[in-house]
Amino acid sequence: MARRETKHVYGQLLLAVTSALYEFDPGGMGRSIDAPPDEYRDLATRLLGPLWRSATPSEAAAEIRKLVPAAEPDLIKALWTARQNFKLDWSGSEGRDF
Repeated sequence: MARRETKHVYGQLLLAVTSALYEFDPGGMGRSIDAPPDEYRDLATRLLGPLWRSATPSEAAAEIRKLVPAAEPDLIKALWTARQNFKLDWSGSEGRDF
C-alpha cells in the first residue's frame, strides 16, 4: 500500500474511532455535553496502535479498557468492528503497523 493510501486508511480509522468514542461518550466529555466532535481525538490517537495490533476481540477489549476503563461492551464492539473493517482495507500492506 502506498504512503498516500496508508495515510488515508489511518485517517479514516482515526475518524471512526474518534466518532465512536464521541457517540458512546465514556468520559462524559463528548456528545452528552454537546462538546466539539473531535473531543476524543487524542484518546483515539493513543488507542489506534494497541487496537490495530490486537488479534482477537478479547485482546482488543483489554487494550481498550487500559485507556478507557469505563468502556461499555457496545463501545468495545464498535471499536473492534471499525478495526476489522479497516484491517480489510489494509490487507495489501504486508502487515505493517501504524
